[in-house]
Amino acid sequence: MNFRQLEYVIAVEEEGHFRKAAQRCCVSQATLSEMIRRLEDELDILIFDRSRNPVVPTYNGKQVISKSREIINRSKELIHLKSALEGRLSGVLRIGIIPTVAPLLLPKIIKPFKKKYPDIELKIKEATTDQLISDLESERIDAAILATNPSDKDFTEYPLYSEALKVYGIQDKHKKRITTKEIKKSTVWLLEDGHCFKDQVVSVCGLEDQSNQFDGLEMQCSSFATLVGLVDDFGGYTLLPELYVRIMSSKRQNKTRAFESPEPFRKIRMMVYRPFVKKAHVSALTALIRSSVKSNL
Repeated sequence: MNFRQLEYVIAVEEEGHFRKAAQRCCVSQATLSEMIRRLEDELDILIFDRSRNPVVPTYNGKQVISKSREIINRSKELIHLKSALEGRLSGVLRIGIIPTVAPLLLPKIIKPFKKKYPDIELKIKEATTDQLISDLESERIDAAILATNPSDKDFTEYPLYSEALKVYGIQDKHKKRITTKEIKKSTVWLLEDGHCFKDQVVSVCGLEDQSNQFDGLEMQCSSFATLVGLVDDFGGYTLLPELYVRIMSSKRQNKTRAFESPEPFRKIRMMVYRPFVKKAHVSALTALIRSSVKSNL
């Protein structure tokens, strides 16, 4: 038994296919299959049900894969411990981030982080909350920047920042603040399903779930810029996070108002799945995000 065999079974479980796992591990499919077969013979356990497509682990195989991950993670801890003791951080850091945060946060942090930690290879994936939680659980990413907190006790939260939700589409220059009751009386443009920001807006405003429809127009929106454009063209309101409001033009900011107290807000946090290896790396990125955003809120 060796580390490579353990890495191979993890790759097959994640890819669901021996050929794709072999490509990922940079070996031939025959080599990967033979090494896994030897491991199965040594343990006297059938790890994968090869009759299924995609390939799935057997019940006993799931236990083998779980233990394999623990062993590989422990070995990686030793490597990261060495670099930390030497006073530098290196290696790969895989971060997931939701689409409603990515365009607001990434421009503020990527260059400063790379400048401060040049030996870290930063890999970033933008995806929905559900996808990123799945990626965390399967260890495809090391940490995820989310606006929701999974209820699973195996997740650990690193708070990053909180930002108020603002209302865009106010035409009355003398109006200082707005209530949720006023919002409900008009069209509210929302992001498409799958975005946790949409769920929060529906909850805050007490809206029934709805689609973006207006006089024969139906839109599925995935960006704040599109929502703002729809308000400009067709009226109504949309809700925006505070960081997005800060980067809008002064003309559009003049059509943005805060809610009456208490203001709704969203919490942005870094989530990791326990046990995780790159504590020093995640802590370094967390500290940089907090300091970068603090001056903007």
